[in-house]
Amino acid sequence: MSTLGQYRNCSTTGIASFDLQLIHQIQRIAPGVLHRINHPRIQFKKAAHPYLQAPAAIALVKAVESAPGDKPIEIESCYRTIGQQLILYNHFLNKRCGIPAAARPGDSNHNGALAIDARDYFWWRPYLERFGWDWLGSFDPPHFDFKGAGTKDMRWLSIKAFQQLYNFNNPKARIAEDGKWGIQTQLALQSVPETGFKKIPGVVDPQRPPEVNLARFSSLREGMSGSAVIVLQQRLKKAGFAIEADGKFGPKTLAAVKEFQKKKELVADGTVGIQTWQALS
Repeated sequence: MSTLGQYRNCSTTGIASFDLQLIHQIQRIAPGVLHRINHPRIQFKKAAHPYLQAPAAIALVKAVESAPGDKPIEIESCYRTIGQQLILYNHFLNKRCGIPAAARPGDSNHNGALAIDARDYFWWRPYLERFGWDWLGSFDPPHFDFKGAGTKDMRWLSIKAFQQLYNFNNPKARIAEDGKWGIQTQLALQSVPETGFKKIPGVVDPQRPPEVNLARFSSLREGMSGSAVIVLQQRLKKAGFAIEADGKFGPKTLAAVKEFQKKKELVADGTVGIQTWQALS
């Protein structure tokens, strides 16, 4: 079985199972950071994963809906895993597949869920630019970067998700889980089979990891209870707060959330939304 370093197919669809493993792990680390796009006028090609950060996803939908008629936008690349990025980067370095440009894994805005590659880009350009999408230009014509407000640089998270899965499968040959692209991470990623890892945390079938139910993490506040609150309390405990993980969002949990939000320079309103979940990852 070939590894990612040996992969030669011009399409990245051959590592789809590995991609889903990485996306699943990102959703476990930072629930809600990847927003799934589902719109009748937004069509994703086979290798494109339908995720962006929420502000970018909202802006994409607004741009499409502002365009006249019912013409769909065809997305060739959206959120891109570092597995996909490695393959494209290797193709670029070796002058394969006619790829004009490819960033190093972890450097592309696709890895941060803030970029798209669109077909018929000249037609779509004015509508996308109206809602914060910046056309890269003739250097890479299909490429648009989202420059609007409310986003975070999550490219490190794409790397960290891989590092965690690698260590889970290779406990005797661990690498740093620092979210940084270095020689250790590069060699480790090159060595992964194109079908991905044999096991991933909490999943029975590693070839078909389910999408994490992000709805239950969407927003938590005082008075709520359940498994999502337990996850919150466990992460607060890991951050140094002396609270019990009892699944009840009471006064002590509220106080811990507000104090954590202050430390992270977030709005200290005690409501746990996407930004607080991200900071707790």
